[in-house]
Amino acid sequence: MPERTSEQKIGDQGEQWLLSEITSHPAPSWIARRVEKDFGIDVEAELSENTVKGEILKLQCKTSEIVLRQNGRVHFEIARPYVDYALACRYPVIFVRIELSTRQAWYLWLQDWILMDARASDPVQDQGSYTVWVEESQTLSSGLTNSLAEIAKWRGQTQLILSLRDAMRAAAATANPGLVKQIVGVLSEAAPLLGNVFLGLILREAMDLGEQLRGTFEGYAVGEQLFALARTFGEKASVETIDAMVRRNDSYSRTGIIGLGILYDTFHARTSSLGLVDHFLANKLPHVAYYCALREANPGKGYWDFLNGPGDFVFAGLKFTPPKNWNFSDKYANRGPSAILDYLEGV
Repeated sequence: MPERTSEQKIGDQGEQWLLSEITSHPAPSWIARRVEKDFGIDVEAELSENTVKGEILKLQCKTSEIVLRQNGRVHFEIARPYVDYALACRYPVIFVRIELSTRQAWYLWLQDWILMDARASDPVQDQGSYTVWVEESQTLSSGLTNSLAEIAKWRGQTQLILSLRDAMRAAAATANPGLVKQIVGVLSEAAPLLGNVFLGLILREAMDLGEQLRGTFEGYAVGEQLFALARTFGEKASVETIDAMVRRNDSYSRTGIIGLGILYDTFHARTSSLGLVDHFLANKLPHVAYYCALREANPGKGYWDFLNGPGDFVFAGLKFTPPKNWNFSDKYANRGPSAILDYLEGV
């Protein structure tokens, strides 16, 4: 058998210490379990005050003999796969940094950090890892007494945000437009509590859900309700949010282009000020840049004013050439503004 590395040995010692630290914590009491074969999770901690009620934290730990500290803060390095796991997980995911030489540990609640950090909340980021500096006072011991217990009980604003996001996903999965409309209403009412990063995240997810539901009457109706989120939260959209909404690898999403059209309709001045034309040209999406330039060159026109095409507008060497054997307005009614992009040709 291959010999275990020193890093693996240190990691095992850190996990064993973590299990002991959690189970021996005086009050409130916790149960700790080592988790096998669960990507990104090493230990599960469950609050056990009086009785067990499924109040669970998922813990990912990183152990070093000595942890880098600077100006009263502790160095965390969070790999992108753990961020993606935390975004998808229904339980709070806690990253624990363990210093083996001093038997100390600090923690970071990943979902809470993601909602505060635009880098981590952006699913198209190609950044492999993120450096985070956590206050030295944020120790595991103090967290088990106070903050982590509150997190496990699902209390606080971040839990509200995560619950609303899950409610939107679940409502869309039912393909029930009335239910989705109610969730959209709740999200709109809660918007002042949510913060710009989360609103951008919700906007992108709504477009993704709309894309998945294309092709059925129910899906169309649900998509229309999800587009209402763009009309509600569009003023908070950043360039990064819009890019993630529109881009699909080296091409674009039809649903994302619909969302982009809604943003220009509802928040024209603000959307035009973001520099989207230059952004999409620089990122090799000239067809999307054409649409942005078209909308910005026609501030008095809205989504349906292009039902018969953009006319003779030329940009970035592209010009609209309508289909010969089809009525373009039918295409536009079915596909939305992405129909314009389908008939752009070089000049």
